[in-house]
Amino acid sequence: MKVRCVKFIDEQTGQTLDSNSWLSVGKEYRVLSIYMQHGLPMKFQLIGDDGETPAYHAANQFEIVTNIIPSTWVVDFESDSYFKLTPRNWCNVGFWEDYFDGVPEAVDLFDSEKAIITKEDP
Repeated sequence: MKVRCVKFIDEQTGQTLDSNSWLSVGKEYRVLSIYMQHGLPMKFQLIGDDGETPAYHAANQFEIVTNIIPSTWVVDFESDSYFKLTPRNWCNVGFWEDYFDGVPEAVDLFDSEKAIITKEDP
């Protein structure tokens, strides 16, 4: 799944912004997962303009370019808490902590899932 940034929105106030240090208007981004927290707007996880860091960004800043759902995505859900469409292997307890701590196995797992996402929607 790919999206294109069409505007910047302050996620706290909902106001339109003139700039954003993570994203560029007009640029396409590959969606790595989709996250909805109970009572809050949907977010897309993607790698922003730094080219390295996966982060969640409010979906209302984007338009859909391709709507292909990767084969390794599953539903991760907890009632009254959150709903995610994400690679199965990223649902493991402690995965994101290990990834951001640079644990090689987690980094390799992230890279392999990102490669599948890219291959299935080039």
